[in-house]
Amino acid sequence: MLKSNDTLFFSTAFNHAPIGMALVSDSGHWLRVNRSLCEILGYTETEFMRLTFYDITFSEDLGLSEEYFGNLAAGRINIIKLEKRYVHKDGRAIWVSLHVSKVISETTNTLFYIAQIQDITDRKKTELLLHNSDKLSLVGQMAAGVAHEIRNPLTAVKGFLQLMRSDGVKDHYYDIVFSEFHRIELILTELLVLAKPHEAKMESKDLKQLLTDVTTLMESQSIMSNVRIRFTCSQPSIYIDCDENQIKQVTINLVKNAIDSMPEGGEVHIDLQLLGNEVEFVVSDRGNGIPDDQLEKIGQLFFTSKEKGNGLGMMISFKIIENHGGSLTIKSKVGEGTQVRIRLPCKQDRQAISQLDRTTNFDSGA
Repeated sequence: MLKSNDTLFFSTAFNHAPIGMALVSDSGHWLRVNRSLCEILGYTETEFMRLTFYDITFSEDLGLSEEYFGNLAAGRINIIKLEKRYVHKDGRAIWVSLHVSKVISETTNTLFYIAQIQDITDRKKTELLLHNSDKLSLVGQMAAGVAHEIRNPLTAVKGFLQLMRSDGVKDHYYDIVFSEFHRIELILTELLVLAKPHEAKMESKDLKQLLTDVTTLMESQSIMSNVRIRFTCSQPSIYIDCDENQIKQVTINLVKNAIDSMPEGGEVHIDLQLLGNEVEFVVSDRGNGIPDDQLEKIGQLFFTSKEKGNGLGMMISFKIIENHGGSLTIKSKVGEGTQVRIRLPCKQDRQAISQLDRTTNFDSGA
């Protein structure tokens, strides 16, 4: 409670406070304001006395203010700490940091409120600029990611068109080319709906068939790079719940990285197997390898060991596998090669496994 012998001290502190101070009645009327508050909102003290607390509250913040003051009056909270907007006398919005507490007059037993009001408009403008800067940065990252992912199917289409011209047209080449054009359409569709949340289209897919398709797809590029791709699996089929295009995207990126790591040619191995309730596939090469100081940075935004890379491929790959409930680990040694191991939850039909147990090898290249 406010005691009478504290009145002079309170009045001096109130009037000379460097932030806005006010006494407000329980009905919301301004009872007293200091010079700082008048400067913040542009009203004279006389003009304030003709207004209520709600008259100068920004319309969109009115409901929140009423809720807070209702809780304070009812004793559900002891103090209001709130960032809100007031309307300046000239009509512009002023952001303030508001602290309000209840006070009961010792002489009249009257309830009123004491408010501290600090202008934070400049801080809010800075936060908005930073937020917009972050959004621009994110747009740039997404644009780079889209360009990176479109480049993969375009490379495959270009390779198969070159094969068609040199070796003649084969029907399954048409199927692959149209499949890759469809993948480009999917990527562009995602670009058009970036403002909306995107969920993976999870379906039961045969991972063995999916990896076989990727091996076929990468055939032209591997031939031109003097690289052979070997795919090995000891099961007739291995089903997982996944977004087919996303898992293909990860695998294509890993195979491309493996091919790029062997400029003199070599072999890329893709090995698929069941491990209990998980499925594991490993993409390995005997290429240049990755130094330890770079290995720990793989997957970070824009980090890449490639001269023309941007690092988004591995960052996206890590995120896709994480969203599928799996894990992606990398082992590498300079001069000996790299091994990327992916594990995913498996929904394999055990009865189907027992029907056939054989090893399939798929070779591409010479």
